[in-house]
Amino acid sequence: MRKQNWYTMLITGLCMIASGCITDATTELTKAPFDATSQLTNGTTAALSEFTDPLTDFTSSTTPGAEGGIVPSRAKKRLQIFAASSYENLRADISRGHGEYLVSLATLAGVPSGQVSQFQTFMQNSYSTMFEEEIPIPESTHQIVEIAWAAGYGQGR
Repeated sequence: MRKQNWYTMLITGLCMIASGCITDATTELTKAPFDATSQLTNGTTAALSEFTDPLTDFTSSTTPGAEGGIVPSRAKKRLQIFAASSYENLRADISRGHGEYLVSLATLAGVPSGQVSQFQTFMQNSYSTMFEEEIPIPESTHQIVEIAWAAGYGQGR
């Protein structure tokens, strides 16, 4: 009799699995954390947004013809991101006194177009103080940003 009960339970269990009673519940429990995460993060992860948010901030306000005025805090943040991400290229352009990265720095800092060549010369003359061997890269980057900012939006126009 025991053997028959065991077979009956096995067959009943297999029928339940085949009918989807257990499978649907298992599927729902398995998908729940992913669905909740997707709803909270709008389909992105925090790690991804750490990289995309600064890029979105940078590109959204550097688009030609973008509406709205300059928000100083956002403009300076874009300038800091640019300087940090293109440090070596900026260093090379500053040492030469010209180049696309130096022009981009001037543009992001809000240096008036008529003063860009003067700005480039000033940056080249300041090269030795910005890139001393004793100065760590973050401090050097900070100096680049502050000098560029003072020549542009930092003038209080």
